Amino acid sequence: MNGPAADRRPLRPGANRPKAPRNVVPEGGRGPAESGRWRTLTSVLARHAALVRSRRALLTDLGKALLLTVLAVLAAAPLAAVWGISHARVDDYLGPHRVNFASNFGGEVEVNLGPIGNAYLASPVRPIGLTITVGGVGATTANLGSIFSEQTLAAYTSLYTEPREAISGIVERLAHDAVWEGLKAEAVLLLGVATWRLRRQLLPPWIIRRVTTRRAVAIYVVVVALVIGSILVPQKPKDPRYPVLIADGGRFSSLTVDSVLLADVLDRGIKGVKLLSARQQQAVKNYVDTAAVSMSEQLDALPKPNSDESMILGFSDLHCNQAMTELISRLARATEPSVMLSSGDDTVNGTAAERGCIRREAAISTGVPFLVATGNHDSNITEAQMRAAGVTVLDGQVDERAGLSVLGDDDPEHNIPFSVERTKDRPETEEQMAQRLVDLAGNKHTDVLLVHQPAAARVIMDASNPPASLVLWGHYHAQSGPRVIMHEDGSWTVGMQEGTAGGVREPTFTSFSTPFSPPLISADVYFYFRDKATGLITGVQPVHFLPNAKLVIDDRIATGDLGKLPLETRIRLGGASATATVEPSR
Repeated sequence: MNGPAADRRPLRPGANRPKAPRNVVPEGGRGPAESGRWRTLTSVLARHAALVRSRRALLTDLGKALLLTVLAVLAAAPLAAVWGISHARVDDYLGPHRVNFASNFGGEVEVNLGPIGNAYLASPVRPIGLTITVGGVGATTANLGSIFSEQTLAAYTSLYTEPREAISGIVERLAHDAVWEGLKAEAVLLLGVATWRLRRQLLPPWIIRRVTTRRAVAIYVVVVALVIGSILVPQKPKDPRYPVLIADGGRFSSLTVDSVLLADVLDRGIKGVKLLSARQQQAVKNYVDTAAVSMSEQLDALPKPNSDESMILGFSDLHCNQAMTELISRLARATEPSVMLSSGDDTVNGTAAERGCIRREAAISTGVPFLVATGNHDSNITEAQMRAAGVTVLDGQVDERAGLSVLGDDDPEHNIPFSVERTKDRPETEEQMAQRLVDLAGNKHTDVLLVHQPAAARVIMDASNPPASLVLWGHYHAQSGPRVIMHEDGSWTVGMQEGTAGGVREPTFTSFSTPFSPPLISADVYFYFRDKATGLITGVQPVHFLPNAKLVIDDRIATGDLGKLPLETRIRLGGASATATVEPSR
């Protein structure tokens, strides 16, 4: 212990300890193998515990990240909503005028009519407001006079008669645009939050020391308070306001303008709209009442299917006609068809303001499937409104409804609103669309092919053994058919160019139809009788509402004789029961 340093040896644990013999069992009864197993079990348990702890840590981290994301989304939502509403923009039409709609927080509806001034209405959803900038209004006398011409007043009648529906259609589009703009703002704000979380890796230390979390939260609260406060504080009008006297006591009682000239123009204009609206509404009511009496006197003559038939109601070119929408609805309730089909041109211009007529038309179906192949006077807006109202808009795929396979597509071109000019929706002609439908129908069972224009129908009807039992189209506002094409196997295809269900006359300078005028020509609706066993169309029965409100029910036109159907074809189609011009297959 106290010997020289040289004699000392460093103490090494176990250096002088004798090694235990391999076969000697240590005290306690465990051998080396058992001891190794114990150490292995311990390490496995330790690793498992570590894995559990790591999973818990991972779940905890994910939970924290999710919670932080939710909090960030909620925190960013007010600013994103303000941005979305204040930046929503829509281009559409009011009457015949191209109009830009922009939402804001002005608390009123401002109608900018260009050089003649602005009109103002209290917003029903304050503090949210709307700026309506009317295009096509110039300083010339001709343009100013056109604002309140008879044609323009007729177009504006729907705005006066159904302002809620007209504006609601536009507000729907604005709401969609506001949501889209808000989502973009939300994404930018969330990116800012993510950048803040990584600030220590991205920003210099001197900035990190000065911009603390507490300060950032304080800045955010102040910004939100200022933004919300500026919205809620009412804004005083900058310009003098003049009341529009004719609007007092009416639905536009809060209407004011900032121009004496505009006040005078609107006084005369609103008076004209009121008179025209009252005259048209009374004419529609008189027509509907008289036609309803004529229908009730002929209830027994209305189309009825035989016990082995189903019945399809078809029409085309309704063009929003209010009187005929009501009468077709009554006709559908009286006849109870299994399916309803429209060959398009359901609206006049395909604008968002026509939502009211879409909702009325959708109600015709009384619960049965209603399928539409939209026409050149309809639009993507029309199709969206139809789908929202429960109407099936055909899009180039076979649709199965009530045991009927229907194939159709929207017109590849559409009219520019209030214009005879057309624009292409897709790089496809009528003929190319028709051939595409023929090819698809040839590979998949199809009962009905539905298109809008005769150019497309011609391709289908001229095909060898047209691949559908019924082909319908419209567009020309004139009935043609039924035309029967015999197939090589003895079956047949029935084609029909349907007239205008709205009784709409092609416009001239002195005579034109509007949605709020009675039919000016025969308004035509069609019933197609389909054999349940074979799926073949055995008859067509047109029904006409004449301009004098008289209902004319044509006799049923036989389109094929099931008794002459070859046995092998009858077996293939699935069964058998009663002529128009028959043409050989081409």
